[in-house]
Amino acid sequence: MAKWTKYLVQDHAHNAAEVELYTIPLYITIMTSIKNDNSEAFKIIRGVLVEEMMHLQIAANLCVALDTEPKFHFPTYELNVGFIKPGAVLNADLGPLDDKAIKTMLAIEKPEKVVNDHNANLGPDYPYSSISEMYDALFKGIQDVGADQFSWTTAGQQQHWATQGYPQIIKNKADAKEAIEAIKAQGEGREMPGDLQEPYKPSDFPVDPKYQMNNIAPVGAAGSPYEATPILHGQYSHYGRFLTIQQSALPDVYSGRIDPKHPINEALQNKFIAMIGALNPLWTSSILPHDVLWKTALDTMRNCATLARKCWQAGVVPTWFHLF
Repeated sequence: MAKWTKYLVQDHAHNAAEVELYTIPLYITIMTSIKNDNSEAFKIIRGVLVEEMMHLQIAANLCVALDTEPKFHFPTYELNVGFIKPGAVLNADLGPLDDKAIKTMLAIEKPEKVVNDHNANLGPDYPYSSISEMYDALFKGIQDVGADQFSWTTAGQQQHWATQGYPQIIKNKADAKEAIEAIKAQGEGREMPGDLQEPYKPSDFPVDPKYQMNNIAPVGAAGSPYEATPILHGQYSHYGRFLTIQQSALPDVYSGRIDPKHPINEALQNKFIAMIGALNPLWTSSILPHDVLWKTALDTMRNCATLARKCWQAGVVPTWFHLF
């Protein structure tokens, strides 16, 4: 088994940030296929998206604390999720909310206890059996390499939400541990004692109160599109919330054909390019203020959601990136 090195820890931190970005176009595509914005399913996915943006911010801050920078690329769907064992997380197809989409969302957020394929060694030899195990391995790498091998610089780190029960700015190993625990808790929930019995219930996957997200924008960020967005069923993990959708009657959704060159899809692709273009310099030195870049990233994400809905209304599946 390979040994952890500083480079491998940094590489795993890069991948963690990329995995968080991977969920965002996928979940927006599924959410905007729902015709009724007031449906429970729409509100659940919208709340999860807010938390995924928080996770992206934390994972990118981890990169900086570990003496590197996040490098965001365009997610590629229909392929394996980076560093995750093929089959452990379903390869995502972009499509409407249906049984297949729900299974994909559940697979992405699946708790390690449900996966039941834990790698006790937690070495750098991926693939891992879940996103949770990937994060566990990242922290094991920090421990094995030694916390003193990293500068834990906060220069360039971002905090765009109010103070939470867990750190957003990563100043030391203890902060890294708590931030990772928060991401895991919101995604998969607190591990309950005893064996879980199928069929699982949302209440089987609670989130400790200190890890539940307080979705209030910090001082100076008034006007953020997410400051007033409620986190529906935030007492349950993403996995538990997606179980709620699975175990309820599905709302009416749009259908569509694959047409990446449709004018609305081309507009969506251009907006997504702008979003990635705003994210990448956020954690680096930039001539633009970081709050301007963050607002640009959020505004373009909101515009992407609007365009994704217009794609569905035009009868085409949203295509976020197309080479040809």
